Amino acid sequence: MNAAVGHGHPVKVSANVLKGLDAVALSGATDMIDTMEVQALAYRMAYPEAASWVEYFPNLYRAGLIQGFVVELPPGSRSTR
Repeated sequence: MNAAVGHGHPVKVSANVLKGLDAVALSGATDMIDTMEVQALAYRMAYPEAASWVEYFPNLYRAGLIQGFVVELPPGSRSTR
């Protein structure tokens, strides 16, 4: 995927990925720009999906640091808004 897609909009991730990224950020244990340390902490904190996502989608991860992250709803689900 290309980080330029959806430029200016939050990056869509699964609920598990967002939960893991939030846990790492709230731990205060690393600068979120350090992708290798974010991955390592996510694995250690039992969020392997978040760690893998950062590893496989580094451009989207960096875009999300700037534009924010939102949960991507599974196909067929409805928003509660």
